[in-house]
Amino acid sequence: MFIYCHTATASRTTLSQEQTGTMQTVASEVQQQEPLVVGGVPEHFNLPWHLAQERGLFDKYGVKVEFREQKLGTGAMINGAKTGELDVIVALTEGLVKDIASGSNLRLLGTYVGSPLCWAISTGTRSKIQTAEDLRGGTFAISRPGSGSNLMAYVLAMERGWNPETDVKFETKGNITQLCEGVNDLSTDAFLWETFTTKPYHDDGTVRRVGDVTTPWPCFMLAATTDVLGTKLDQIRRATLAVHEAAQMFHEEQDTMPSLIAERYGLRLEDATQWYSQVSIVAERYISPAALSKTIAILQTCGQLDKDKEYDVSTLVDPELAELRHDLTSMGLYERESLVRYLYRQLQANGKERGLLSYQDLLPFDQHHYHGTDAVDQAIQSCRITNDSLVVNIGSGLGGPARYMAGAKGARVIASELLPELHRASQELTERCQLQHLVTHLGGDFTETATTIARASVNAVVSWLTILHFDDRVALFKQCYDLLAPGGYFFAADFYQRSPLTKRERLVLETNVGCSTLAPSLLDYQQELVRAGFKIIRVEDTTDDFTTYTSQRAESFESDKSLVELLDTSDHQAMANFYKQVAQLYKDGNLGGLVVVAQKPVGW
Repeated sequence: MFIYCHTATASRTTLSQEQTGTMQTVASEVQQQEPLVVGGVPEHFNLPWHLAQERGLFDKYGVKVEFREQKLGTGAMINGAKTGELDVIVALTEGLVKDIASGSNLRLLGTYVGSPLCWAISTGTRSKIQTAEDLRGGTFAISRPGSGSNLMAYVLAMERGWNPETDVKFETKGNITQLCEGVNDLSTDAFLWETFTTKPYHDDGTVRRVGDVTTPWPCFMLAATTDVLGTKLDQIRRATLAVHEAAQMFHEEQDTMPSLIAERYGLRLEDATQWYSQVSIVAERYISPAALSKTIAILQTCGQLDKDKEYDVSTLVDPELAELRHDLTSMGLYERESLVRYLYRQLQANGKERGLLSYQDLLPFDQHHYHGTDAVDQAIQSCRITNDSLVVNIGSGLGGPARYMAGAKGARVIASELLPELHRASQELTERCQLQHLVTHLGGDFTETATTIARASVNAVVSWLTILHFDDRVALFKQCYDLLAPGGYFFAADFYQRSPLTKRERLVLETNVGCSTLAPSLLDYQQELVRAGFKIIRVEDTTDDFTTYTSQRAESFESDKSLVELLDTSDHQAMANFYKQVAQLYKDGNLGGLVVVAQKPVGW
């Protein structure tokens, strides 16, 4: 699709005619092709495929695509790919991973929907179940063994630190109507089903929602058989380019897209708007190896893959099209949801797994940044945070600092967290502390969630060891600057590079810490803030302090025998390894730490 402006300039008019002719030639050639047949469910997730067709993007990239809606879901699409009925399928990640790991000739081509799928936890109107924690030891209604409703009950159990072999039981009921009947006749305690599909049953009072759980992996990926890849690789490449561009349009057209979704898919506008604000359709070649590992681990736990076999995730993807890339979920603290499980088990061990809490009750469990509440008090003082303040917390984790600022100072806090399991757990804890009137939790990439916050409305932006996860710090700093009211403060504890990093150090930072770029000096870090418009109030080189702290943390965690009993072996090992790796990075002397306070000037 060529876009041009008609002007009085003859050369431009001629060029536009040439472009139009080229477009017509390409379109004619495309129409003579055998179409690439793509299968996907008839849901709003696949709107970008229709946009690519309607807006001429497939013609632009020289490929003919036929999108066939598949009402029977992932299993049917996998069969369609294997029989040759479908060339490419857009299917649920867990179904694809299970099939490929079991030995099929399908291969993953990339991530289509990067956000997880949210599953509502529903119980009966007469049930005594009030929270997800009440379901420990209960019976879950499922549509069939091996289904998503079955799999996600295991995800819930593992995330909350339950024993998946003894703390969850199952009874097969069938479709969603039968699942609802099961919880209402009390033959089962709860069932899990995709949130927006279940919402009408919540709205009309058929069942009650008591929580939710999200897949610890991106929900949809693309796949094709090795046979198709051998014969239609060029067509697939062109089609993925087109749908990637359509996905960008999908997210850019924020004013009109929710109403289009509502109209096409028969949704209420408010539901379409909510879904649109949460979904991330990336349509890209990158696949997180940690996400694949998590999927395999869950499938092994519920008996759908061999528990004793080690799987190489690189064999699941097609190397010509897809690329494995480490992301934040590869961090030792996050790769296995260890931190969330650790939290729930600490609460259980201290008799705090149910009921109301105060923010003080949680202080021993929800402050995982360096120096705990002392570091938060430092930010409160530096940024002059009071009960009149609106604060944005970037990378809010389990929500501990946000609740502390709200509880101790009465500040209003917007807590933004990328990882769904941390976001969901922090929301639950904030509600149990009855602080939801002061703390608002936003889930997703801060660069996107920040667009929902009014410019020049914030009094302070704070971050503890999270800026390091952003590749473009200058763009992030500019975004923070724009959010702040004149006179507002920016506070961050962060990494910087004291000396050139070794190859090993760069690898550890990228794969285990989720940090791919660092400011090359303390001065460079300050200059990046200045380029964004900030005035530096104070900067402190905290390398010595962070070196001591991380070393003591690693030693204390490994030597505390009670933690070995509280956590399972693999979780304890993952967390201990992460703490040791960070401590070693500081000890080696090339990684530095800093605390910076900057201000948006009042006036120029």
